[in-house]
Amino acid sequence: MYCVSIGIKDFKKAVNIISDYEMAEIRLDLCEFDRRQVKEIFASHKNLIATFRKSSRVNEKYRESILKTAIAYGAKWLDLDMESNDPDFITEMKEFLKDYGCNLILSAHNYKETPDYSKIEQYITKAKRYDPELIKLVFFSNSQKDNDTILKLYDKYDNIIAFNMGEIGKITRVKALERGAPFTYVAIDDKSTAPGQMTREQIKKYPKSV
Repeated sequence: MYCVSIGIKDFKKAVNIISDYEMAEIRLDLCEFDRRQVKEIFASHKNLIATFRKSSRVNEKYRESILKTAIAYGAKWLDLDMESNDPDFITEMKEFLKDYGCNLILSAHNYKETPDYSKIEQYITKAKRYDPELIKLVFFSNSQKDNDTILKLYDKYDNIIAFNMGEIGKITRVKALERGAPFTYVAIDDKSTAPGQMTREQIKKYPKSV
């Protein structure tokens, strides 16, 4: 399944785009939709991820309020970064989403490198304390070895989505689906929300042997 990652401020365009996909991630930190728009977009689709990355530019109470609005109006998934969010915040949101049938994704990111395998396993152990429905592991690939490290996770773990960013890591976005990931992220018209993210059309054509 392809999950289109939405990070644009044009609300009408965003709504039109997600109607053409089985799944979409709404990057609320990038879209900057107001509360009315958040309600409308999450009520319009049955399979949306609410993501609002923590930032010094955004008041934490406001971020929490917007995420809870997204959940209350139909978000199927909530994605929280396990390192930038306080444990108490993760626990509170985990309790809140139970009442709305929303699922928790706990994610870890590194935009410079791929940690060694043992470090990645530490992320998984940490995430499992919160019993999320899905653990997302996204790092930056600087070599084929990095790609092998991330894809090796599928041999041992279930309920994960793991791939690498960057040009070298592109193949892992394709291979993740083959290894058991429930979906992979795609961009809209080259407006990517992460390095190496491809459009749905590009990922379908990407050579699987690279």
